[in-house]
Amino acid sequence: MIDSSKIKYNLIAILPNGGQLKLDNFLRTITLSESDGELAARMEAEIQNQKMDDGTWLHQKLQLNGKVVLMADWGEGLKEVFRGTIFDWDYNTDPLGHFTITAYDDLIYLTKSSDDKFYKAGQTAKGIIEDIAKSWSIPLGKIDGPNVAVGKQVFRGDTLADMIKTVLDEAKSRGAGKWIVRSSLGKIEVVKPGQNSPVYLFTADENVESINDRQSIENLVTRVKIYGGEDAETKAPLVAQIDGKTEFGVLQEVIYQRQYDTPAAAKSAAQEILKERGSPEKTRKVIAADVPFLRKGDKVKISAGTLIGYYIVSGVSHNITQGIMSMEVEDIG
Repeated sequence: MIDSSKIKYNLIAILPNGGQLKLDNFLRTITLSESDGELAARMEAEIQNQKMDDGTWLHQKLQLNGKVVLMADWGEGLKEVFRGTIFDWDYNTDPLGHFTITAYDDLIYLTKSSDDKFYKAGQTAKGIIEDIAKSWSIPLGKIDGPNVAVGKQVFRGDTLADMIKTVLDEAKSRGAGKWIVRSSLGKIEVVKPGQNSPVYLFTADENVESINDRQSIENLVTRVKIYGGEDAETKAPLVAQIDGKTEFGVLQEVIYQRQYDTPAAAKSAAQEILKERGSPEKTRKVIAADVPFLRKGDKVKISAGTLIGYYIVSGVSHNITQGIMSMEVEDIG
């Protein structure tokens, strides 16, 4: 068990001349987040402005495109937990004056940049991701997969992040399972969820402050019917019926073949509806003592309230100032 009272963070700015400036004594608030559905990690720091020994002001040393590194010690010595580039800078006057910086890791360039790319059928998802990263000079780290061949990929003005998502989604549909893309020590890595060691334990009587477990079938779809073209009597024949979890009752969507290029495309669209909306929605959030090394994609064990068992972290926000974090978790599968 980690003693949260002994956790220490150090925020360091890398200056244009290669020097380092420790910012710990100037910090008012700081958070580090990896959100579900977002590729890049995000750090936000509110900093007290002060005049420096060389006569300049602190805000002059932290400009757009500046580099920052966040280190943490949880009993194993200082280790890097984030490195990124300042993308937003916001100054506010108050009795003392302060400013806020927002920095993202290098995956932000994949999110903010579009390109034109073509990949012939038969290339692996792993190979395509590696090529995208190399073409944008993002160093490669641990790329475990997917080693599954995918079909022809044609991207016209798509963001690089959307390209990667498309390739991973196709690999998943071909049996590769789910994969996590994240940045570690300045390098892109693609890993299977839940491969971390150790697996950290969160319990109601030790380190969990609160949980919220919401489940809903309000948007559930359990059956999709596909109708063909109208006949002379303007009746559309039923072509196919695809059932999902009808144990929840019949909650039905209807699509028409004329909306798609081929019957196979219509069937694929029906299956996609069930894939996206065919299971109850589950929103689980855990507020707990901060664990600096915990990341999106990690497996955790929870024993608090209605959450009993192993889960995958789908999003995490470290409130470093308050020493707590908020986790969004999902079922392993």
